[in-house]
Amino acid sequence: MRLPWLADVLRNAGLEVKESAGWQGRGRELIEVNGVVAHHTATGPNVNDGSVVALLIKGRPDLAGPLCQLGLRRDGTFDVIADGKGNHNGYGEWGNQCVGIEAYNDGVGEPWPSVQIDAYQRGCAAILAHLGLPVSRLKGHKETDPGRKIDPAGIDMGGFRLGVAALMHPSTPTTPPEKDWLMALTDQQQTELYLWVKELRQEVLLPKDGDDTRHDRLVRKVLDIAKKVGA
Repeated sequence: MRLPWLADVLRNAGLEVKESAGWQGRGRELIEVNGVVAHHTATGPNVNDGSVVALLIKGRPDLAGPLCQLGLRRDGTFDVIADGKGNHNGYGEWGNQCVGIEAYNDGVGEPWPSVQIDAYQRGCAAILAHLGLPVSRLKGHKETDPGRKIDPAGIDMGGFRLGVAALMHPSTPTTPPEKDWLMALTDQQQTELYLWVKELRQEVLLPKDGDDTRHDRLVRKVLDIAKKVGA
C-alpha cells in the first residue's frame, strides 16, 4: 500500500505543500495505516529546511530513511517525503504501519509558532478524514512509545486532538427559530391591532346592506392594519 494522495489531500485542505524529488515510490510498501503519529525533528532553527528534508529522506547512521511520510516546516509548509513506509515509530504502538509527521522543532523548549500548530492540526484532520479514521487514531510519539519518547515536546496531545476534532467535525450552526410576529409588536401595536380586529368582527356580523360598500370598508381596514403594524 502507498499513499500517493498525500500532497493532494493537504493542498485540498488549503495547506502549503512542497514535494521532494522522488517521494512517490520512496519507502517500502505499507501493509495498513493504523493512524497518524506526531513527532518533532530535534533540529533547531539554525538548521536550514533543506538539510532537514535531506535528513528525513536519507535517514541517520543508526536509522535508514525515509524517516517519515511528511515533514512540517515552522512556517506551516508540508514537505512530502515518501508515499511508502517511514521508519519513525518502530517500537511504538502500530509500529511503522502509520503516517508519521516530523515537525521541525528542537524539542528542548523551542516555542511552537501558531502557524505551524495550525497547519499541524489541519494536516492531521485532512489525513484522518481521508483515511476514514477517528481523531483517537492521532497520537504523539510520546503516547505510542511512552517511557522512551518525548515528542512532540511542548504539545499537549489532548488539547491538540480537540483542535483536530473540531476541524473534522465543525459544529453546524442552528437556524434560530422565527420570531413570533405578534410578540414582535410593541404593546401599543398589539392594543391597536386588538381594537381593529374587534371592529372588523363587528363589520362582518352586520346585516348585508345590499351593495359592496361593506367589502370596500373591510379591504380599507385590512390595508390600514397592515400599514400600521409594518406588514
